[in-house]
Amino acid sequence: MLNRLESLTQRLGGSNELVDQWLQARKQLLVAYCTLVGLKPNKEKHTPLNEKALENFCHNLVDYLSAAHFHIYDRIIKQVEGAASPKMSLSVNIYPKLWANTEQVMAFHDRYTEVDIDQDVCLEFHQALSDIGETLAARFTLEDKLIQLAAEASQPPLSDKALDQAR
Repeated sequence: MLNRLESLTQRLGGSNELVDQWLQARKQLLVAYCTLVGLKPNKEKHTPLNEKALENFCHNLVDYLSAAHFHIYDRIIKQVEGAASPKMSLSVNIYPKLWANTEQVMAFHDRYTEVDIDQDVCLEFHQALSDIGETLAARFTLEDKLIQLAAEASQPPLSDKALDQAR
């Protein structure tokens, strides 16, 4: 996921301030997730789980989801062309899927925020970590579609002369 984020950042970084902020927040969330599961980026070594990492991940998770739902999505949808645009239709169709994904992510948050991870819940927790990773990957795929729409919307339209040259 970090490699895909880096590639997306290189491709679209600098084209839209909102997208840049969003990608930076995603990076913080992914680093917190990697720390939680004991992975160190670009290394094979695993580290044991610690409660501070779980707390940090959950904090980043709520911040990321809140920013997305209450700030970023609305602004991106407004940046996309008018209501009759196919792009607008796509962004509106993505939004309900993101809400459903948010419910899955928040179920993880609610289940593990106040729980001591002991032997009784350890296996369940590790499975939940794997599941939340997959849920986040699915979310990022949906969000990448919105990011692409925002990037396209922020680019100036081609002039008639440029269109004639492209033909």
